[in-house]
Amino acid sequence: MKAVILAGGFGTRLRPISSTRPKPMVPVLGKPNLQYLLESLEKVKEIDEIILSVHYMKGEIREFIEDNMADYPKDIRFVNDPMPLETGGALKNVEEFVSEDFLVIYGDVFTNFDFGELIEAHKKNGGLVTVAVTKVYDPEKYGVVELNEEGKVVEFEEKPRRPKTNTIDAGIYVVNKEVLKDVPKNKEIYFEREILPKYVSQGLVYGYKMARDTYWVDLGTPEDLFYAHQIILDEITKENGYYTIKEGAEVAEDVEIQGPAYIDRGAKVGKGVKIKAYTYIGPNTIIKEKAYLKRAILIGSDIIKEKSEIKDSILGEGVVIGQNVIVKENAVIGDYAKIYDNLVIYSAKVLPWKKVEEYEAWLKLKLDPTKVRPELTPDRCPLGLPECIYKKFKAMAGEKPPCDECIENQWLF
Repeated sequence: MKAVILAGGFGTRLRPISSTRPKPMVPVLGKPNLQYLLESLEKVKEIDEIILSVHYMKGEIREFIEDNMADYPKDIRFVNDPMPLETGGALKNVEEFVSEDFLVIYGDVFTNFDFGELIEAHKKNGGLVTVAVTKVYDPEKYGVVELNEEGKVVEFEEKPRRPKTNTIDAGIYVVNKEVLKDVPKNKEIYFEREILPKYVSQGLVYGYKMARDTYWVDLGTPEDLFYAHQIILDEITKENGYYTIKEGAEVAEDVEIQGPAYIDRGAKVGKGVKIKAYTYIGPNTIIKEKAYLKRAILIGSDIIKEKSEIKDSILGEGVVIGQNVIVKENAVIGDYAKIYDNLVIYSAKVLPWKKVEEYEAWLKLKLDPTKVRPELTPDRCPLGLPECIYKKFKAMAGEKPPCDECIENQWLF
């Protein structure tokens, strides 16, 4: 059987972390999510080949496989999407390479689920599609699934406003090739919105419930990335104690560590540093004297200078944080950005390679276009909004809410 990993998405909600890496390559505890998936598939005896459906930054994925997975025991095939095809179009694009039944995994799924269980369930139920389902606290963000007593999916609704249940589609399926026969080639189609409901209505889709001890995270947002780190740190804590210091890391004697925490290889932590719960310090990161970190993710090769505070925030690779800087409240700093001394980054997203030198960095902007009027706003945004976005808000003020794209990017510096 073939396993198809859909790895071509842009990961827009994860920007700026996904601005410089494809979404499946976003690391959890220093290891790309794609590697976790491949290691799990290695244990499934039914799988003989992995097909990577790629598009955005496909060269990064290919380079990673060539450099780090050379000894992988199963065949890996790359299938390039000529354009963004979404989930259904991407599956149609691999149709010629799969056999009758094949496994499908979304590349942003972080889980320890045993994919072999889903394959066995599909063999027994006789359906065309078997979907792995799990329970979450916020089902309105996902495809909500209702099952009958036989495990058959009787209703499927994508991102409902008022979910009837908290059981959701986990983005893992076993699919019969027949499902793809009527899907047009080279067209953007969503599997979960346009293909799956058709077969649900025909009674040909079954659900398989993940076990309670199985963790599952959709790595769609920075908050999800925090949650994934929290899960994996808790798992490591059960085996290794409250904190882990990898070989080659240098930690001063008076450093205060309150786990769960993980200090990766080659990191250097200076005197008087305080490291609080759910902090990950990536490889070759340098943290200088009296810095403070709590629920912080530092992807690697970062420099944190004296007396700076990183709290509830994510730093990409190669970020430089100056002295007496505060980065907090779900701020996300892109790769190789530099934050100058004495600044506060509060809930902001900073683009890769950006140099933040002024107090434009103070805010998380929440403009209400029903209250903002063009005649009441100055020519230049006093809060540091990028000029193009600010003019866009002025043009829309009093007319209609901003589009999703504008909301998504309004505080990207």
